[in-house]
Amino acid sequence: MSANAERDARLVEVFARFGIAEEAVRAARTGGPLVPADRHYDLAAALKDAGWRLYVTTVATHWLAEKKGEAVVDVEHFEVATVLRSVGRGSHVACWRVRLEAGEAIDSLVSLFAGADWQEREQFDLVGVRFHGHPDLRRIMMPDEWVGHPLRKDYAIETGCEPW
Repeated sequence: MSANAERDARLVEVFARFGIAEEAVRAARTGGPLVPADRHYDLAAALKDAGWRLYVTTVATHWLAEKKGEAVVDVEHFEVATVLRSVGRGSHVACWRVRLEAGEAIDSLVSLFAGADWQEREQFDLVGVRFHGHPDLRRIMMPDEWVGHPLRKDYAIETGCEPW
């Protein structure tokens, strides 16, 4: 078995322990499988133990409620994508997404990956996602007195800020 096939099999095996089907794992190249929020931290820890030790990124997206006519077909929510990379020859990524309802927090990965610190703070600052257990969750890009989160879909684009 080639090194890549072996690593792919290991990735599928780790995700399977969390109830994620192989087809969803193979979709990782297009954003990764959707993982329950309460399994996010444990999955990251298992992947780290299996060789995915390099924390690449966390990216959050805000989605407004979706309506068709008068019916609400989807509520306001966030999706948080996390990407890890294995190191060494044949390195490749493992990524997954977590869906959070408005107001729900996701577990911080800072205790596993020091590199998660500023990236989680950035997603908190710009999108408004809260990371439970983060050691220093405060603004990192916007001034402390800034109101709101400028990358949310409900944030008014014409919001002014002195002195700009």
